[in-house]
Amino acid sequence: MFEDKNLAASVDNKLRSCYQLLEESIWEVNKQCNEEQAKAYRQKIGGIFSILVFELMGPLYEAHPELKPPDWED
Repeated sequence: MFEDKNLAASVDNKLRSCYQLLEESIWEVNKQCNEEQAKAYRQKIGGIFSILVFELMGPLYEAHPELKPPDWED
């Protein structure tokens, strides 16, 4: 992905922040919406999580394994 370690670390930080914010939004939607709306939202966010994890974070950690979180599963 990126050869520059500083750029990779910066991107990793932003991707993790995005993931966390989206995860928090799921909890908020679950609390405030009916199940049908919450389920539709979770499905859309699941697609975004898939892109974040498999298309962005995974390749980033392959290129820079030192950035990989301890709980990351390959």
